[in-house]
Amino acid sequence: MFGIIVLFAIVFIISFANYWWGVFKSKEEKDSIEKFVKRFEIVTDENEYKKLLEDFNIPLESLALLAGAYAKSGDYEKAINIYIVALKRVKGKSEKQYLLSTLGKTYFKAGFLRRASDVFLESLRLYPRNEESLKYLMVVYETLKEYDKAEEVLDALEEMGVKVTLQKSYLSVLSVMQDRTLKDKEKIAKLLKMVENIPFLKRKVFEFMQATRYKMSQEFFSSLDYEAIMDLLWFMDNEWFDISACKDNLVQEIAMAKELTPYILHPQAKFEFDVIARFKSQGWDDLTLNFEYMCSECKQVFPIHFYRCPACQAINSVKIQPLLAQKNNEENIPFL
Repeated sequence: MFGIIVLFAIVFIISFANYWWGVFKSKEEKDSIEKFVKRFEIVTDENEYKKLLEDFNIPLESLALLAGAYAKSGDYEKAINIYIVALKRVKGKSEKQYLLSTLGKTYFKAGFLRRASDVFLESLRLYPRNEESLKYLMVVYETLKEYDKAEEVLDALEEMGVKVTLQKSYLSVLSVMQDRTLKDKEKIAKLLKMVENIPFLKRKVFEFMQATRYKMSQEFFSSLDYEAIMDLLWFMDNEWFDISACKDNLVQEIAMAKELTPYILHPQAKFEFDVIARFKSQGWDDLTLNFEYMCSECKQVFPIHFYRCPACQAINSVKIQPLLAQKNNEENIPFL
């Protein structure tokens, strides 16, 4: 009998302790969110806007939708303010996790990278396995050129089962390029070994060689994916590297379009290059090429090349599309 009483007493003590520990953790989490929110509150003079934010009858779902609409239209200040108000009111763990991640992404899109990192770190302090917060925190550190911290985040993602091999290689390449202790020649020697079996990153090394005017070997040029560098080949200084000797069909088409070699009909030629080459062979030089870059993941189109999509942060997702365009006649542009 005594043993049963002792057993029940132990069970009661453990249950009682667990209950109060849960209450304590819940209060600690609430206090943490409140202290965190105070650091990011925005002061506004718009009375109606203040009244809207203070109206606790508005459902949290509506606040989130409203904040999302403001963020989409580029009004990040209002979006951030609404997310902060929503954070004060929310109680559920999943809702807090969502709001912190979304607030961090809003700061990131607005260009406040330090604040974005603070929000993502707070999110991860409360919910360490938040994969979305980890991914965006890594991108923030990458943008800030804090590559060591970015690699630490990638290690955490790798432990969660996320494939990060390509991203680690990309960070390593960026880190070498930013290393001020190495000369350009040493950087390129190191980079060539790193990207030997990574076609995606060979473009980055090609750009670096071009920027530093490093004499590129024919062997390295032959190993490139020409579809992935067609825009660079079009704008490339021919005195730096002569592409006319390359036997690849696409490179030959670009060389003909740039009038580096005589025009020869290629049945399978890329339409845009072939049109320019034909016109130039007939003495008509009013056409040129522009390029647009589409993300194969989110399908958004951008006017400049990217290694990481500016919209969805996907890596190695760019698709290059040449576009025919008429040359601007600069002599006819009026000065205002």
